[in-house]
Amino acid sequence: MSQIKAAQFSEAEIAQIVKELKANQMTLEQAEPLALAKGMSSSEFTLLKTRIEKDNSNITTDKNKKPLKPIVKDTLLIKNDALTVFGSELFRSKNLSFEPNQNMPASSNYILGPGDELDISVYGVQQFNYSGTISKNGTINIPNVGEVFLSGLAFEAAKNKLQKQIGKIYSTLAGKGSKLSFSVSNYRTISVTIIGALQPGNYQLSSMSSVYNALHVAGGPSDIGSYRKIELIRNNKIIRTIDLYRFLTKGDQSDNISLTDNDVIRIPSYEARVTLEGEIKRPGIFELVAGENLKQVISYASGFSENAYKNRILVKQKTNSELKVTDLNELTFASYLPKAGDIISVDKILNRYENRVHIKGAVYRPGEYSLPNSGSMTIKDLLKKADGVTENVFLEKASLIRQKSDFTKEYISFNLQSALNGEESANMTLQKEDVIVVFFNQELLDGYKLSITGEIRKPGEFTYVSGMSLYDLLLESEFFTDKAASNIAVFRNKKDVVYNQNDKEKIITFNLTIDPKNPKQAATFLMEPQDQVVVRRIITFETPQMVSVSGEILYPGGYAIIKKDERVLDFIKRAGGTTDEADIEAINVIRNELVIPIDWKLISKKPNSTSNLIIQVNDSIRIPNKKSTVLISGGVMFETEVPYRNGKNVKYYIKNAGGTAEKGWMKKVYVVHANGSASASGSFFGIRKYPKVLAGSKIIVPEKPEKTKMSTGEIVGIASILTSLAGILLAVLK
Repeated sequence: MSQIKAAQFSEAEIAQIVKELKANQMTLEQAEPLALAKGMSSSEFTLLKTRIEKDNSNITTDKNKKPLKPIVKDTLLIKNDALTVFGSELFRSKNLSFEPNQNMPASSNYILGPGDELDISVYGVQQFNYSGTISKNGTINIPNVGEVFLSGLAFEAAKNKLQKQIGKIYSTLAGKGSKLSFSVSNYRTISVTIIGALQPGNYQLSSMSSVYNALHVAGGPSDIGSYRKIELIRNNKIIRTIDLYRFLTKGDQSDNISLTDNDVIRIPSYEARVTLEGEIKRPGIFELVAGENLKQVISYASGFSENAYKNRILVKQKTNSELKVTDLNELTFASYLPKAGDIISVDKILNRYENRVHIKGAVYRPGEYSLPNSGSMTIKDLLKKADGVTENVFLEKASLIRQKSDFTKEYISFNLQSALNGEESANMTLQKEDVIVVFFNQELLDGYKLSITGEIRKPGEFTYVSGMSLYDLLLESEFFTDKAASNIAVFRNKKDVVYNQNDKEKIITFNLTIDPKNPKQAATFLMEPQDQVVVRRIITFETPQMVSVSGEILYPGGYAIIKKDERVLDFIKRAGGTTDEADIEAINVIRNELVIPIDWKLISKKPNSTSNLIIQVNDSIRIPNKKSTVLISGGVMFETEVPYRNGKNVKYYIKNAGGTAEKGWMKKVYVVHANGSASASGSFFGIRKYPKVLAGSKIIVPEKPEKTKMSTGEIVGIASILTSLAGILLAVLK
């Protein structure tokens, strides 16, 4: 199916596919995994699906229906549709095919048969070459040697026989003067019958094919097929019972033996399957053989996950009349023999700790700590582990949060200072999952902060220390920036003991004058907790804003905007004026990647005109050098650049480009001048006028737009509108 091209299907073939899907009561979503497993690419299936849905809107494409999966019907195993039979992916993946390598030399035990193509060569003193195919009679007819019967012989035995037969004619083979080369150039096709597969039937395979290759071609075992007792039948005798689990779990390919003509692969129904779910590395449906215990089944699933609770595994079983459950533990895995239909569930370990306690709040190292394996831990011990309490701790009270036996929580208050002193009433013994909460002294916590913002190198919050001055705060914030003014505002909360309802102001403002070059002046102003300081900015401070002047100018480079209304002419003069090579007709300004043309003659005569553009930050003034050519592009026969000739018009230059192309539109020709401005063609009383061409200009010939014919529907629509209008006019005229 890897060769299928969906675009090549005829409508009749699409209809036949739809018919087959309906006959099998299968949706496109159900057919997709089967097609992909057979080698069809996902892109081709998507194209096929689009064609089917477009041409056959009545086909079922219910996306809520799940794809077919190899699970057992009508048993307890239908508990989880996401679980698949262990081993089924071996035959559903298009990346695995077990295709034989046709370029490999035949092994010494390869059995020859009718249809094998052989290459025989004698080299040395005597030389001879022959290529032939073993006939239906099992012989090859070698010139000068005659018929040699090779069918049924192993490759090495056939080579020895040929050595003797050919040696009768080429005597140097026996005397070692010559040597024989013998190989299979093309392997024959054999017929293999596969029963009990997802797609049973007779298959024509290469004689180099093995059991696994044949099983993959047939889609592997059916939904009820066994993966453990697959029979290889040859000459009406079972010569091998194949257990795919040996390959899946150990990579053992001893069962992957070569096939011969008329072999039969029989896949019987499974005898017993169980489901493993939960905290297993590979949950799924697993097939059992007689005598296998739970430990072996778990090994097929690659063992438990890291979160598995192994001390209790729940097994749901079926009896003759009802269901029952069985609890297992790690000690009984090896002795328990699962039964058909068992659902084995492995739970997670509990999301709790057997030896954890918490401490949080006003300690230096809050977090989780472990209880000792032997002995006990008190509140004082835990505080010591957390490196003690902080300076702003509230010592009068702390809390112990403990979970009771009924899973509710209780809060036990105690005096923190007493616990630190080791007093028995407060220094309680801790239990697992206890939480100690140490409170902050909120008054101290709030009061020990200061804030400074504005033109300061390191703005932010700082810790207040008794006796701290504004100079100390400036020192911590790394002093003023270059933009700092001498004006500093300090905002402070009023701390009135008695409430005064007539006092509407709650903040005191101090406006200070501190020279940024002499910050020691601030040493006399003492700070208080919660003060907020703002350093103002210099009103006239401006960062230089630059403009670039480049091209044919005496002093190209960057220039600062000195005043807000400086213009193009001002900057060109400051840059020393233009050079002799400057093309003054091509001067322009680049602003935000757009080209603004400048009329040099006009701004030279009228410096205050709007054409003398006021320059903005990051503008770029460009003075190109003189050009002596004209560029012609667009709908011409040959885009080119030709020398400028004074007085020549547009038609002259287009003629030099080979004339207009088939789609060239002379009516819309326009000229882009060297400074970036553009002029379009026009007409006056039917006479076409083209723009003037100067040195450095670009002549652009646009292409004619394609005319689109009106569709039949559009013609009918217009006709109906005209008919309606005619009817209205007749009614008005009457």
